[in-house]
Amino acid sequence: MSKSVLFSGFTIVTPHDDSPVSVIENGYCSVFRSHIVYVGTSKEEAEVALKASGAEVWFVYEGKNKILCPTFANAHAHTPMSIFRNIADDTSLQDWLFGEIIPREDKMISGDFYYGNLLTLAEMIEGGTACAANMYDGQIEIAKGAIETGFRVQQTVMGKTFKDGVWSVDRKNVEDFLAFIKEQNTELIKPSLLVHSIYLYPEEFYKPLSEVAKEFDLPVSVHISETKTEIENCVKSYGVSPVVKLDEAGLLCDTTVAAHCVHLDDQDRMILSDRKVWVAHNPSSNMKLASGLADLFKMQKAGVRLCLGTDGAASNNNQDMFQEMKLASFIAKGSTCDPTLLSASEVFTMATRNGYLACGFEDCGIIDKGYRADIQIIDYDCPQMWPLGNPVSSLVYSCGPKCVESVMIDGNFVLYKHELKTIDLEKVKEETKKTMMRLK
Repeated sequence: MSKSVLFSGFTIVTPHDDSPVSVIENGYCSVFRSHIVYVGTSKEEAEVALKASGAEVWFVYEGKNKILCPTFANAHAHTPMSIFRNIADDTSLQDWLFGEIIPREDKMISGDFYYGNLLTLAEMIEGGTACAANMYDGQIEIAKGAIETGFRVQQTVMGKTFKDGVWSVDRKNVEDFLAFIKEQNTELIKPSLLVHSIYLYPEEFYKPLSEVAKEFDLPVSVHISETKTEIENCVKSYGVSPVVKLDEAGLLCDTTVAAHCVHLDDQDRMILSDRKVWVAHNPSSNMKLASGLADLFKMQKAGVRLCLGTDGAASNNNQDMFQEMKLASFIAKGSTCDPTLLSASEVFTMATRNGYLACGFEDCGIIDKGYRADIQIIDYDCPQMWPLGNPVSSLVYSCGPKCVESVMIDGNFVLYKHELKTIDLEKVKEETKKTMMRLK
């Protein structure tokens, strides 16, 4: 559902790269094809911008009691894990992963990846999310689903095989996925290399993974320092923290997305800052698995780049970025007894612009001329958001997925007036229920 659109009379909320989140009251936003061509307070100028871009006719979306803002970019997710929702709960990460999840993942077939991913994309879209850094196998099935849906994904490629108890590099796997992306002629999919963690592979395998990332110019997606057990085992095995060990292998750089980072010391934070690593904070999952509370204040103080993620639906158990924003801010405030920490403006930027940058989509996440039209419409004419007050605070502390009215990705409506336009949700529900029953 693509057309030229004039968003008229909205409260426009947007982050910026070098300043706090701004608000335009009674604002106008013009979208032509995939891009924003005007943002401001003049209806006339908004129309002129559309005409100058080549639009002959356009649809007017009225904005009374509505907020227009960037969609969320979920910087750490495992999208097919929706099929494991609510079947492996109330246990530690080690028992959860090795006792409950991996044995089920070993039984997955291609359709499980495809439909599990679509179920998560439907949930994300209905909650205002248009982009995800997805760490999971089944890269072709997941990328196909994302392209069909019109959803942005930084999708991991395995780049490795495990046979007869031995890990080895699989360059053909990488080459095939990169060729697939090229064949699709789409800007919706970005590749990254799945490195998972410091504890899943033998020590000698991390350097070859680093070489693969450099050879194919791939970002790295990795879990780091999620639990105390991970730290203790790493120190016992290598004498250093996971951050130090991964850095020694050459896996930390400005395109690395490091999930969790709950247990860090000063040296770890310095390395993450110096390497310009993106740290994806996952407050719900960290608390549910009792991994701990990440110290965002110390990371901010050290200059670490921060974004926000949900983790998978088996460890959260939803994909609600509104919930993650609120929890991230509240945890920072409550754990330090400082109400000024992680303000609404800061956490909203983490969930939008920073997430897009971490995923490699540099022209998204800001409502401004020249940026991609990844936009969500929030209807605040509801009890939980009324009266509006500060629009930024309202988005972070009051809003929720049910307030998301429409979502546009790359100039296309994928959700319009609460109706999914690119996913057959009933079919997806039918298939994922079958999968859950088979793997339960």
